[in-house]
Amino acid sequence: MPTKTFYNLKKAKQDRITNSAIDEFQDKIYEQVKLSEIIKKASIPRGSFYQYFKDKDDLYLYLISMIRNTKLDYLSNSLINDKNIPFIDLVKILYQDGIRFAIKHPKYVKILDLLIKNKNHMYELLMKDNLAIAKNIYSEMIDKDKKAGRIKKAINTEIFAEMIVNLTTNISLDNLDINNPDLSYKIMLEKIEHILNILKKGVQNNE
Repeated sequence: MPTKTFYNLKKAKQDRITNSAIDEFQDKIYEQVKLSEIIKKASIPRGSFYQYFKDKDDLYLYLISMIRNTKLDYLSNSLINDKNIPFIDLVKILYQDGIRFAIKHPKYVKILDLLIKNKNHMYELLMKDNLAIAKNIYSEMIDKDKKAGRIKKAINTEIFAEMIVNLTTNISLDNLDINNPDLSYKIMLEKIEHILNILKKGVQNNE
C-alpha cells in the first residue's frame, strides 16, 4: 500500500501517478509492465516513486484495491438495500450495477481481465481477498432474509453465499469478451437472470 508521503501529495499528482499505472497495466500482463514507463508517463523522478511505493507489487495491490473500493462505492446504494429487496432479486440488481460499472470503467475491466487470464503470483492473493469480501456481504444478506422468513432457516448461509459468489464470478469469467463487451455483457446478464430464476423457483417438480 502507498506510504504516507504518497497520500500527502496533491490529488492532481496522485491521480497522475495512478492514471499512468492504469494505462500501463490495462495493456500488458503484470510481468511485462515496466516501472520505468509508469515513472516516465507520470513525470516523476525514479527516486520519488520509491518514496510512494515499495515496488511494483505494492503499486499493483494499491490499484486493485482502488478498483475494488471504487466499485463497492458504486454499488453502495444497492448494498444498503433500504427497500428491503429479497436476496435473489438483489443479486440480480448488483450484477446489473456491476455491468454498468464495467461500461463506465473499461480500463479497470481490462486490468482485471489480464489479472484473471494471467493467473500469476498476484492472482491467488487478490482473488482470494476479493471473493472473501463478496462472500461476507452475501452472507449478511442471506442471514437477513432468513430472519425475515424469505430463505429457509435450514439453508447453510456460508455454502449458499459461496455458491452465489462462484456462480456470478464464473459467468463473468467464462463470458467476458474484452473485444466485444456489449454482447458479452448481454450474454452474462441473460445467464445470471436464468440461474437466479432457477434458484428462486427451484428445480424439483412436486406435482
